[in-house]
Amino acid sequence: MPIATGSLALKRFQILTHGKDLSIQWIMDKLSKAFISPLHIDDVREDANGFCHPFTGEPKIEYPHSLVFDQFFLFGMRSDRKKIPATFMKLQLRNALEALGHEKEDSQGNKKKIGKKVRDNIKDKLKEELLKSSIPSVKLTEVLWNLNDNQIWLTSTSPSSLTEFEKLFSETFELPIININPGTAALDFEKIQLNLNADIQPYLDLSPVSLANKFHFERKSETNYENESSQPVF
Repeated sequence: MPIATGSLALKRFQILTHGKDLSIQWIMDKLSKAFISPLHIDDVREDANGFCHPFTGEPKIEYPHSLVFDQFFLFGMRSDRKKIPATFMKLQLRNALEALGHEKEDSQGNKKKIGKKVRDNIKDKLKEELLKSSIPSVKLTEVLWNLNDNQIWLTSTSPSSLTEFEKLFSETFELPIININPGTAALDFEKIQLNLNADIQPYLDLSPVSLANKFHFERKSETNYENESSQPVF
């Protein structure tokens, strides 16, 4: 729980909507259809994603108003993963094929071959058995929804978490959101939401500072070199 434990990383999003009633009840109606279906130990699925209670990780929120702090509504995003190490899977498959006599020579010196279809079937069965005995990893990310200005705070800056959140949010709420970063923070979102004329050309004409500095340094070096070359040797 980053919010309750101290230091945290935040990524902000702005919902581009205007005049729509985004009440807690409306949010909960949408959330209830996108709660995670958690992975269990005997589950053969490799991953599961969805929303959840921000503290317990449970796929339900019974008292949503207890998660309202001032103008913020707090809920969670949960990601369950089961992953079999590739090398381990390869070794187990090799052992299984060897047990069936793959590549072994008979009395005439002919090597026994296991067909591709049989190998693929063995691999699928082996993967399923390994997944059944694997413990899933669970990742919780808190989501803060500002009910006043419809800004979203996500307590993660992981690229995979951001991609997962944007996809899940878009599918669940069917609302357009924009990532707030140094390039978009100065935009007038209110004008955009009201379909008013918002001039974004100055932001399109910006050059990265590092490239501008590099160009200035190269031009200065070229000028100094030309000046030195024009001076007499003696």
